[in-house]
Amino acid sequence: MIKDIARKEIIKAASHAGYDIPASFSLSEPPKKEWGDFATNIALLISQLRPELLPREVADNVIIEIKKSSYISRAELAGPGFINITVSDEFYFEEIGKILEQKESYGQIDLGKGAKANIEYVSANPTGPLHIGNARGGPIGEAISNLFSNFNYDVTREFYINDIGGQVDRFARSLYYWYEIKFDDKITFPEGGYPGEYIKLLSEEIQEKEAKELASLKDETELLQFFKREGLRNIVDNIKADCKLIDVNFDNWACQSTYEIDGSTDRVIKALGDSGATVSKEGALWFKRPDDPELQDRESVLRKSDEGGSYTYFADDIAYHKNKFDRGYEVIVDVWGANHHGHIPRLKAAVEALGHPGDSLHIILYQYVRLKSGGQSVKMGKRFGNFVTLREIIEEGVDPDVFKYFILSQNPNTPFDFDIELAKDTSDKNPVYYIKYAHARIAGILNKAGESIPAEGSSNAADLSLLRSPEEIALYKELVKFPELLEETLSDFQVQSIPHYAYRIATLFHNFYTNCQVITEDKQLMGARLSLIQATKYVLRNALFILGISAPDRM
Repeated sequence: MIKDIARKEIIKAASHAGYDIPASFSLSEPPKKEWGDFATNIALLISQLRPELLPREVADNVIIEIKKSSYISRAELAGPGFINITVSDEFYFEEIGKILEQKESYGQIDLGKGAKANIEYVSANPTGPLHIGNARGGPIGEAISNLFSNFNYDVTREFYINDIGGQVDRFARSLYYWYEIKFDDKITFPEGGYPGEYIKLLSEEIQEKEAKELASLKDETELLQFFKREGLRNIVDNIKADCKLIDVNFDNWACQSTYEIDGSTDRVIKALGDSGATVSKEGALWFKRPDDPELQDRESVLRKSDEGGSYTYFADDIAYHKNKFDRGYEVIVDVWGANHHGHIPRLKAAVEALGHPGDSLHIILYQYVRLKSGGQSVKMGKRFGNFVTLREIIEEGVDPDVFKYFILSQNPNTPFDFDIELAKDTSDKNPVYYIKYAHARIAGILNKAGESIPAEGSSNAADLSLLRSPEEIALYKELVKFPELLEETLSDFQVQSIPHYAYRIATLFHNFYTNCQVITEDKQLMGARLSLIQATKYVLRNALFILGISAPDRM
């Protein structure tokens, strides 16, 4: 890949010039394209290791050696010790040939070698509909899952259901209230209960569908258990259906209650105690985190001081993550809302206390979503209280692909204003349609060209050296960055880089299409340009596939 090649050639040149190689050096794109493909500070760093040498002198010597490389067409001094280099056209043309040969598999690299990866995302509380804030985790988790699959990891997509605890008890009591009030109109709504018409409607739906079983229950405890069970089942079924609206599907649905019922949480707490990682305080059992010796983090409680000594969410979550390691996952990624920020250090510390590598656990946080229209906040319905559901957005006319792109194009860790009017726009003002138009337009040109498309590897293969216009050069130089972009995203989880890249490719293609006629009397030039747009189509399609977005041939 281009950046790797450039780095290797720089290292080889510096070594041949007689210099020790710095532990690390920068390799970035220069501010202006005409300066070259990359700029490096290696000469500056070498001069720091050897103060008797001037940076310019080091740079001159490295340039002499780097010019011997068949991969580098130009190397020049830039400022006090920086070196600008230009990669040879032949390298780019070889890489375009790889795109045409590998097609849909271009960018796929066997880094994972079949290792198991668990990606947990969405995991919305099962006490209400899936709102757009929680739904933000869906496209992010799906894109990360696709990315790991792209690098040959064996990926499991997982949803964790928080089906026990105080919030679920309040949910059950809220549902029960709308049953009980039919017999006693003086009762009050439960303290801390869930307001919103959706609770009333759900309770009435349960009462109607399960009337026979309900009539057989008299004891309040039985009634609360009944409404808890049926309420959770209905909400989870609705969450599954809503996720499918944006083509987000899970391989496994894990329940928090499982780990208490089967004794997993008991065993984990004992293991932590045996390792000296627990301490009793204020009648409760705490996790003794190494970086919190004074137990200032009150969320580190494992077992409460209540009469039953009930476990906390944190305790069950430790058991859940130990279960992931026990299932053989070498990489674990959790996509959480930003309100879980404080949960990260305590969970990682607990995982390490149990003997598992903390660096195998990756946590991605995402911020809230606000709905905007014409620059103003929007409330779309009263049914669900003070939030907007994913289903409302889709039923309002937002294409699922647009929803996913808008979510993915933003840094997850920043709040996001979802512009519903732009999302519903089907013109090229909408970035999703702008990208899809590029793919569809290429498909149309290729269809029109028919048998004129050069066959890669045959005597009819295109002469890519004919691609000399600025628009052609800019396009093919961007296409070959795709594999490295994916590798970088796999390491830093900045998934927004992929939709931005797809938009950049679409823009470069549209510029090319405006200035360069593809179907032309010059058969050789036409062949080269057809090969270029065919490579563009593959890269666009592959980028959109990672994002879970369709790449249509017609629009």
